[in-house]
Amino acid sequence: MKTTADRLVDDYLKRLSHELRDLPRTRRRELVDDIAGHIDEARGGMEAENEVEIRNLLERLGDPAEIAAEERTRHRVGERRAGWREILTLIGLLVGGFLFVIGWFVALVLLWVSDAWTTREKLVGTLVVPGGLLPAAYLGLATGYSETCVSQGDPTTGAELGMVCTGGPSLAARIFGITLFVICVVGPFFTTAFLARRMRRPAAAGYQPSPGSV
Repeated sequence: MKTTADRLVDDYLKRLSHELRDLPRTRRRELVDDIAGHIDEARGGMEAENEVEIRNLLERLGDPAEIAAEERTRHRVGERRAGWREILTLIGLLVGGFLFVIGWFVALVLLWVSDAWTTREKLVGTLVVPGGLLPAAYLGLATGYSETCVSQGDPTTGAELGMVCTGGPSLAARIFGITLFVICVVGPFFTTAFLARRMRRPAAAGYQPSPGSV
């Protein structure tokens, strides 16, 4: 009967094999077997194997998508390149929402079909302020408020005593609205900068194949 640790390892190796699907079958099998051997060796040295230790081990090995990206670079298969599709993706994720919202969803599709980013990077592009700058624009309009101010005067002398204003949100509501607006503005720019930087950066190597396995 398989333990939770066994299932975690199996899932990891399946993900790795899937990410390596565009590499030659022989090289894919060698790399998966090599990493499986490293995992077995590390598990054998654990005093008390548990789910936490296995997750830490797999995290140290690296994300399967990043390992696969490094192998593609090594073998010059599907190298990361910034083409017109990636440029449109970055622009669309930032301001595509203003094109009847559809523009942002088109950019989202382009993001997920591109091989220029890992799955983790695509999730950042998808989940950090969906819609790009469009939510900030709507929020800016929604936070507008009307405030009625009336001048008060002395009925005897007719001198103006001051202004009394009513209406509008509370101070707490204003602070919350401003904070949310800033997040909705900064978030899309952060996402665009993050994806642009990661698109050009070589994949991080959490696992280094042994010289004999290359």
